[in-house]
Amino acid sequence: MANILVVGDGAIGLLFSHFLAKHHAIYILTRKGTVNTRFYSHSNAASEKINATFISQEQLSQTPEFDIVLFTVKAFAVQQAYAQVKPYLGNNTHIILSHNGMGNVEQLNEQLTKQQSLYFLTTSMAGFKSNPNIVQHTGNGQSVLGGCNQLAIQNIQQLSAQLHTIPQLIVSNNIEQLRFEKLLVNIAINPLTAHHNIKNGQLRAPQYSSAIINLLAEACHIATALKLNIKLIDALERAYKVMSLTAENYSSMHQDVMHNRQTEIMAICGYISEQGKLHHIATPYNDALLAKILAKKKRGLNPRI
Repeated sequence: MANILVVGDGAIGLLFSHFLAKHHAIYILTRKGTVNTRFYSHSNAASEKINATFISQEQLSQTPEFDIVLFTVKAFAVQQAYAQVKPYLGNNTHIILSHNGMGNVEQLNEQLTKQQSLYFLTTSMAGFKSNPNIVQHTGNGQSVLGGCNQLAIQNIQQLSAQLHTIPQLIVSNNIEQLRFEKLLVNIAINPLTAHHNIKNGQLRAPQYSSAIINLLAEACHIATALKLNIKLIDALERAYKVMSLTAENYSSMHQDVMHNRQTEIMAICGYISEQGKLHHIATPYNDALLAKILAKKKRGLNPRI
């Protein structure tokens, strides 16, 4: 049994915590003023208490040393979250990132000791918080673990065995390819659902097809420049499959815009725009959607208006 700290009590953090708590001692770092019980619900089954200890920043010094720290905060919050918990990490702590978009891996690797391994965990599990204390598990999907430094690559089978209670967990030796593939799904769904104020499944309507194709075509050009083997037809197939599997869901970016919260747009369309400038590849469609989402957040617009 390991001591695992989950940083962030959003939907994905609570889903991972629910499954990992079956064999491990789970601590969840929350920013909420009160720390209390959270519940897990799947389909029509009765809610279950998530067997975890919720702690605040001030309580970190009172907890045992963590074997694993799993960051499930948004991409833009990773660096700040890491700085908060860094003083409490052991020399051999396994560190796992799980968020939408790209970035953070290179910066975090520079801050780790030689004994600390860094991993990335992608997931197709879907869920949302129906209220602040209940996570609804709305879709099953594969989770993929990959090593982001040499030590992690060496230890990945051992860590995967510890995390085996996460449903459909597999190991990849090419996590950057998988991260980019998931980025493409996010590009096709998140900003468009946020901009048009629609559910994921509504993007399958014909009027959105050209926008989706143009956004993904630009991203695939970037993938080629990064020496990743990703074809547009495959990216489209994955995106439309996720739209179907999560048809009744609102994307996380849709919810962020609806509640006037900071979005992950800079780690999604913003990443493609940035890489386009670096590699001299035009990305007008990603640039335009990036500007539209940033404008919504800046003006505090309600997308229903």
